Amino acid sequence: MYNRKHFFSGGISRHEPSAIGGFMRHLPVRIALSSVCLTMVGLCLTLSAQTKKPSVWDKIKQAAQQPGQQQPQQPGQQPQQPSQQQPGQRPQRPAQQPSSGSSINDSGPFKPPAGTKIEEKILAPLQDRAKFEVSPHGVHVATTETDGSRAVVYYDGVVGPKFDEILPQTGGNVAFSPDSKRYAYCARLGTQYVVMVDGKELVRSSEANSGRFDEASCQLGFTSNSKHVFWTSNVVLETKRGSMYRRFWFDGRPSPTGSVTDGPAISPDGDHFAYGLTISDPYHQDRYAFAVDGKIAPYMAGSPQWTSDSKHLYTQRSAAPNGTELLFDGKPIAKAFGFKVYIPPVGDMVAVVVSGGTNFHPFSFLVVNGKKVPGSDTVERGAISKVVFSPDGKHYAAIIGDLNNHLWVMVDGKRGQEYTSIDKLTFTADSSTVVYTAYVNSKVFVIVGDQEFGQPMGAPVPIISPVGNRVGAFIATDGTPHLLMDKQITALTAHGGSDLSFTPDGAHYAYFAVDGLGGRLVIDGAPQPQSSLSGDRIDMQNVSTLKYIFSADSKHVAHFAVPTTPTGDYQRGVFLDGKYVQISADGTNTDLTFSPDSKHLFWIHPYGDRRLRVFIDGKPLVDFFAAGNSVAMVAGWWDFGEDGTLSLLAQDENSLKGTHS
Repeated sequence: MYNRKHFFSGGISRHEPSAIGGFMRHLPVRIALSSVCLTMVGLCLTLSAQTKKPSVWDKIKQAAQQPGQQQPQQPGQQPQQPSQQQPGQRPQRPAQQPSSGSSINDSGPFKPPAGTKIEEKILAPLQDRAKFEVSPHGVHVATTETDGSRAVVYYDGVVGPKFDEILPQTGGNVAFSPDSKRYAYCARLGTQYVVMVDGKELVRSSEANSGRFDEASCQLGFTSNSKHVFWTSNVVLETKRGSMYRRFWFDGRPSPTGSVTDGPAISPDGDHFAYGLTISDPYHQDRYAFAVDGKIAPYMAGSPQWTSDSKHLYTQRSAAPNGTELLFDGKPIAKAFGFKVYIPPVGDMVAVVVSGGTNFHPFSFLVVNGKKVPGSDTVERGAISKVVFSPDGKHYAAIIGDLNNHLWVMVDGKRGQEYTSIDKLTFTADSSTVVYTAYVNSKVFVIVGDQEFGQPMGAPVPIISPVGNRVGAFIATDGTPHLLMDKQITALTAHGGSDLSFTPDGAHYAYFAVDGLGGRLVIDGAPQPQSSLSGDRIDMQNVSTLKYIFSADSKHVAHFAVPTTPTGDYQRGVFLDGKYVQISADGTNTDLTFSPDSKHLFWIHPYGDRRLRVFIDGKPLVDFFAAGNSVAMVAGWWDFGEDGTLSLLAQDENSLKGTHS
């Protein structure tokens, strides 16, 4: 399956006008292209400053109202003025648009931008049945192959040491850190397993699972800050009691003698950990201990939970005769039948559901920041089933119910109305408003704050704006489709809508007005005449992805489209900022993506020979082949880095390769 890997990097081309409706006027491009087993193609964009223009959204709405007029000028596009060529500056050519009904043949050869330099680097040798894995970000690739009869791991072209075998992890052979800058794997060498981190040996151990080295022998992970590596191993020395235990390792340091049975709980900042231990031997009763940061604590406890700032630890332990003690940093602070602690991701608030009574007559109540919440008591087997926090950590909402299946939401101590069921409890992005769905009396409701919006049946899904307090949902009021937006109800067409979402800044919303098997994009309530959904997949990895995209700066919107009127041939295009632009007449397209700076638009187009081509603003950049026709389904294969570089895992006629753009 694999061949050599190469890496191509390139220089800066001259400025060229964009082919996509005047979108992104200047495009200095540096291309890196590879043609090997696993390669990286780099394409770095040097972006010119652009004059700030009025918002495109008003122009889109104007175009929707007057579709016959000329389309509005795109953001960043200079007004047409008499040419004022500067000394030494090449004149710019106007972007060429296809005539209506014509077909575009873009499958032929093309030249990279002028000045491109190509360099090669071998990343891994060609080998049948080699296995590659891709990091979540940045397209770092680890390949498991053999060197003679020995197993090896290549990481971004660097080969590791030889082992008897590479031990499997859950879902693969290699673990990547959350920032994708580190990697680790386990391997067997004779009667020992070896932990390799960032290409260096960290630990060797002969502890095995009944003499076997398998998936249970070394399960790796990285902490949230990517600074620490940890793993667990199941050790079975003999079959008798006291000879079997579960070991936890943190940065190569093993847990104290005993089996880790409760935890480990790792702090949000990734620097601390805690777990319970069972210490047993064949001849005596089991003993128990509790460890924090690898050291036995002076108290016994379990159920560890770190506070959001990672500085404090809640634990619990049994208390005679049938109770439980809640501890804070090892000191008892409460005693009851049971506790369930809820800690927000930010802030100092802590909510505790306290259980009392007996198994036959239980009750519970809510304590927030050490104070009992009045009116939160439950009776007759009632329960507090869920507690959620606002994004700023300053507000809470809890679902409370009784034995008769009456449920209500309590927000900051205020009780809401009763329902038969409650779901999707959350807060708006600005933490000001609680949102949830509920069912009662044969009707389903979306509740926004203290207002209800109902329909006869179904399962409405509230859509929360990423900024502010905006909430939207499709509901069927009186059996007909309606849009709920900002607590206002608007009737839709008979077919309803789909794919509702907000721009990243929360200022605008969009959805597809369903029309038969297709759809037309609606922006802030204004249907877009030149929008006609093609059905091409935006993201090959996720079938639930929206069928259109917004740019990161919230100024642009795009989706794959077909002509709004019949053309007599099989055409494909892009709907961009209110205008349809034809891009190819051959096949479908995938992976429509704005660059992080919102100035460029990428997509991939496949051809009949299974060849794929990356386009940027309508210009071809690189051809490649998907490995086994499956590269597009590998998580992390298409990713933008922090510097705006697009990385793409690809394959040419003989090899798998990665692309940086």
